Amino acid sequence: QLMGSFGWCINLGSGANFFSGFYAQSGAEKIFLNPNCVLAGSGGLANEITKTQGGYLVTGKWSKATGSAHATHFTCNGKLPNGSSVSLTLDAKDVTIHEDWNLFAMKSSSSYGFSTVNAFVPEDFIFNINQPKNGFPYAIHQLPFSTFAEFCMFAAIIGLAEGIVSKLDYDKLKPKAQKSLTDLESCIKNRLEVLNVLATETWVKLCNQDSDIAEDLISNSIKTTGSELFKAVNQLYFDTGLLMADECELAHHHYKDFMLAIQHSLFK
Repeated sequence: QLMGSFGWCINLGSGANFFSGFYAQSGAEKIFLNPNCVLAGSGGLANEITKTQGGYLVTGKWSKATGSAHATHFTCNGKLPNGSSVSLTLDAKDVTIHEDWNLFAMKSSSSYGFSTVNAFVPEDFIFNINQPKNGFPYAIHQLPFSTFAEFCMFAAIIGLAEGIVSKLDYDKLKPKAQKSLTDLESCIKNRLEVLNVLATETWVKLCNQDSDIAEDLISNSIKTTGSELFKAVNQLYFDTGLLMADECELAHHHYKDFMLAIQHSLFK
């Protein structure tokens, strides 16, 4: 509710800690024992990976890595010379950040592109998602990454909608806008209840080592949430008149953050 960019960074940055269970223990310790550890990254593929002593040399260019300005490491994907698909971890000192965020909101999320040329990636900085590799896996590591990401986005879009509500004074709105605000609040409450039920049920299954996760239900629920919140937010925008179009109003900036976030592929 405080700031869309801040929430987005926290959500994605903390979410990247999910990868911690998939590194060899030596790699996990080097990366995650740093108290300032933040992983930014992209699902895009490296352009070139060549074998060298103790690891690989990686070259590539990627886009929209949230938290680039704060990252200690960057993750990406690629194919090793032997043909296996893996995820790779680049040290921030070997990365060039491109301040190329030209979108209309989330300006402070530092969701920049990045590139590297022949960056050295040691063997223990390579991992396979959903394949626990060290001695400290948690129950959460049994959850498919795609479903984990959906849960993160589920919470994020609800929080962004709550941010709009928090910056509007009900008593100062016209009756039509008051109704739309109330409708949005009801929508948020309903979708938050759905999220909490799904998250609780999923967590109980993970703790019981039950692999029967309702992946399709979760995926469909996040899409429904995105669609319903989108409609409710835009009805509110329509009914409040110029208030939410005024750049001096915080509600305007929360609205723009929401509208940008809803373009994420997981809501489609």
